[in-house]
Amino acid sequence: MSSKIAKYGEWSRIMRAKMKRPAAMLRGIALLVLVAGLLSLGAKLKVAAAQADQKTIGGVVTNIKGGKPEAGVWVIAETSSLPTLFRKIVVTDDEGRFLLPDLPEGDYQVWVRGYGLKDSAQMKAKPGATLTFHVSSAASPQEAAKIYPANYWLSIWQPPSAHDLPKQFQSQDQWLASFKLGCMLCHQIGAEITRTLPNSSDYDSAWHRASVMDATANRLGRDALANSLADWSTRIAAGEVPPTPPRPSGVERNIVVTQWQWGLWNSFVHDAISTDKRNPTLYPYGNVYGLDMGQDFVWALDPLTNSISSYKVPVRQVGYNKRWDFGGWPVYTQVANPHNPMMDDKGHLWMTTEIRDDEIRPKWAKDVLVYQDGFGPVQIDQAASTSSAPAAGPASEGAGHHRQLGYFDIKTKKFVLIDTAYGTHHLQFDSQGRVWTSLDATSLGMFDPSKFDPADPLGTEGQAQKMFEKIDQKTGKSVAGGGYGIIVNPVDGTVWRANPSPGGASNKLNKFDPKTTTFTDYPLPPPGRGPRGIDASTDGLIWFATGSGHLGRFDPKTEKFTYWETPGPKIKGTGPETGSADFHYYIWVDQFNTLGMGNNMVIVNGSNSDSLLVFDPSTEKFTVLRVPYPLSFFQRGVDGRIDDPNAGWKGRGLWVPNSDDPIIFEEKVHLGYIAHIQMRPNPLAQ
Repeated sequence: MSSKIAKYGEWSRIMRAKMKRPAAMLRGIALLVLVAGLLSLGAKLKVAAAQADQKTIGGVVTNIKGGKPEAGVWVIAETSSLPTLFRKIVVTDDEGRFLLPDLPEGDYQVWVRGYGLKDSAQMKAKPGATLTFHVSSAASPQEAAKIYPANYWLSIWQPPSAHDLPKQFQSQDQWLASFKLGCMLCHQIGAEITRTLPNSSDYDSAWHRASVMDATANRLGRDALANSLADWSTRIAAGEVPPTPPRPSGVERNIVVTQWQWGLWNSFVHDAISTDKRNPTLYPYGNVYGLDMGQDFVWALDPLTNSISSYKVPVRQVGYNKRWDFGGWPVYTQVANPHNPMMDDKGHLWMTTEIRDDEIRPKWAKDVLVYQDGFGPVQIDQAASTSSAPAAGPASEGAGHHRQLGYFDIKTKKFVLIDTAYGTHHLQFDSQGRVWTSLDATSLGMFDPSKFDPADPLGTEGQAQKMFEKIDQKTGKSVAGGGYGIIVNPVDGTVWRANPSPGGASNKLNKFDPKTTTFTDYPLPPPGRGPRGIDASTDGLIWFATGSGHLGRFDPKTEKFTYWETPGPKIKGTGPETGSADFHYYIWVDQFNTLGMGNNMVIVNGSNSDSLLVFDPSTEKFTVLRVPYPLSFFQRGVDGRIDDPNAGWKGRGLWVPNSDDPIIFEEKVHLGYIAHIQMRPNPLAQ
């Protein structure tokens, strides 16, 4: 307020110089005092209103030099007073004011983080307190840049030139999409641990710690990749910094982030679920569930009691056991390896999960109908097919495939395991309650729970499923496999998959029509490369996010693609053929306004930028919702639930887990957490 008073003081001096009559001068001074007094009173009234109950902490953030309000910075409150570590994060308004709403009773540490600032000291507070933070600007650009998102750090990396790349890459943008799709599947590139290795041999040694990283480095051209990253680290060590990210502005300041810690030190919670995607009003204020791929747990948050429970995912095969090591360090001790939780409308938490060894094929698999596009139904059999078609793909290719099915009954707390003739990865329900699954090498799988008896799983699981294939006339093999993301179009019931290849014939979307049992491929035109997540809006449009740094849309009626480059900087030296430096692990369309920003908002995972990117199709604009702490908010899945449609912003929100793999890539090596992301009407709404 002192700077504003100074401005009014200057105004008063000018008035006195111009005024000739004492009465006019007195009226001017009286007006000045009144305006200054009203401004001061207004500020007090707003702060007082924000403190109307004892469930909030409010206050103001100003810069220690000059007292300027710090707008668009984050205020973070954390407590260990609850059954699990709890955090709340909000953003300051134009006047530097903040309000942390709905805080459970406890002792909190509250502090400030913002671009251009040094992290503030922590203040102790209880709900009901009003705090004033006097923060300091960062002492140097290097100090300020420590909290920049990974995509900003990646933007100053100079990738290898086209002539230094392996021959299988036709262009640098294809190579960059491959780099992102290969190197960012687990964690951010640009996080501190990835940008501080001093030379190429250190990167090479790090890749040897995991077979996936090692194979990726070989595919990308090991030496060229290592040399470019070492050059990047060297320039950073010498003081080079990225451009400064913009602070949250406009509606971005209305975000409220609540975090609950869950998991173990070596957990890998891939994604989470809270309700049925087809009806997000189900299970209001109920548990939120996450699947721990690393340790075979279902984690459950009770948001009303702030407590965490866990349930061990079983397997069916006696003696089935395996162990994944990360360079001799036991990050994973998984057996069931559960993935992709989805809720139905009957209280069942479905998942794709390994119930047996990959190579053991169920005896009834040969009796499951396989609809081969162009040939009609045939039997899976090692012998010659009874139709004119070649032998079915899975039989001719071998029995090995990955994951089957299962569900957790949230009432009885019991698991039901289901064997499948096909491999599974992601799953989605259609309007009839059937489960469609992706990523089998040769097939598209469908499971119908209405034909399954959980009291007799062995006797009914086979009759409840079908496999769908498309046989290539020349090779006799199925070309209907693959697909990472999967979605059912709510308009016509067609099933869509995204194939995350950076180029070639597999860089495509695939449609399956259950009515005609036919498959149709839609190759992606430039600049889109590597679609992973896929979803549909209620008008039947198909949305997908790419490894190349784009949001894509496909219109099934016109069969036209449209692209938007996602927010944030580009990688150094790249042009329009390459998108942003961000990476988009998945995508989720908010069909029913669970976030409160409108129906059919497209939410793209900013997995390399600590953010969710909300795209409004009507304005074609992005809103960046950033989670600044702990750094390395690497998210994969998104879910939204409406707890109370009549409760305003408090009755709805998104549920998003952080999914760093491994969790050591996160700031200060915290345990993982599940985040509730909500949008209030203004930064001070209670």
